[in-house]
Amino acid sequence: MVKWNCTPDAVSYCTIVDTLCKGGLVDQGLTEMQRDSNVMPTVVVYTSLINGLCRIFADVTPYTTLIHCRCLHGQWEEARRYFDEMLDRGVSPNTVTFNILIDSRCKDGMTEDARGLFELMDKINIKANEITYSSMIHGLCLAGRLKDATRKLDEAMHLFKKMKRNGLKPTTVTYNILLRALYRDGRMKTAQRFLNEMQSFGQSADEVTYTTILDGLCKNGQMEEAMELFESMEGTGMLANNYSLCQVGRLEDARKLFYEIPDKGFVPDVVTYNTMINGLCRNKMLLEAEKLIMEMEEKGCLPNVQTYNSIIQAFLIAKETNKALHFLHKMREKEFVPNDSVTSFVMYTLSTDELKN
Repeated sequence: MVKWNCTPDAVSYCTIVDTLCKGGLVDQGLTEMQRDSNVMPTVVVYTSLINGLCRIFADVTPYTTLIHCRCLHGQWEEARRYFDEMLDRGVSPNTVTFNILIDSRCKDGMTEDARGLFELMDKINIKANEITYSSMIHGLCLAGRLKDATRKLDEAMHLFKKMKRNGLKPTTVTYNILLRALYRDGRMKTAQRFLNEMQSFGQSADEVTYTTILDGLCKNGQMEEAMELFESMEGTGMLANNYSLCQVGRLEDARKLFYEIPDKGFVPDVVTYNTMINGLCRNKMLLEAEKLIMEMEEKGCLPNVQTYNSIIQAFLIAKETNKALHFLHKMREKEFVPNDSVTSFVMYTLSTDELKN
């Protein structure tokens, strides 16, 4: 190519390096990469070199690095291929390798795969640590939101007990994950025992813990207990957020806190806006909720599915159908899909004789 005045580009070098590395000629691949300083090596080139080095130096570290990269980019099949290659070549994966794979599978909702990896760890005598257990517990609790909630939660609780039996100390994050799942499943007494245990283990409740408990108490109809907890938060120096205030019915306090946010140098995000909009909608303050949505857009904080679901349902309940349809059209323009509750409500409203006229 050079002899014929045809300058090789990044793709050419990538092809050459990849071919050399696959043929076991990694040194030549490195030389080729460094030959022309004007051509920047790509991610593919580096991956080819790492692949080649893995085949020369059968060691856990380069394999784990490759597996981590593949998992970060959602390339599970490739990550699994490297893992299987490790085992075939007699390279023993370590706890970090398994943690990366288990966490990736749990985040993808593939808890059966994660369970298989967890069991393989025990089979080949690789010790699970706090991160391993936390990833498994989190994955089971997340999967339980979709189906088999009770069974998945039972399994998560079993893993939690096993974790403690093995002398591992759960973190506040692990407790928060399980508390949220227990409240969601309506296991109020178990959640309370769990909270007491958390404190006896020396784990301090954080803002997420308090918000989780408030949410759980409110959704299970225990408003008096929620109010007591909320008032106790001030004594601990824990800052109540808008969500907490709205949950216990203190909308005025929530509004005050919300409008003070810019004065404190903070910018409300979509979650903060949604919390306020939902609180306003539940209290039939639709004009203010509508203004907040306009304010969001003006400030570059784009409304999401939850924003539109809240305002559409509120306008339908208030029998302001035109306003509801206006926001429904805006929602569809953004290619958002309303939830089942809103869809059913819209269909019912459109089918009434009043609207037809």
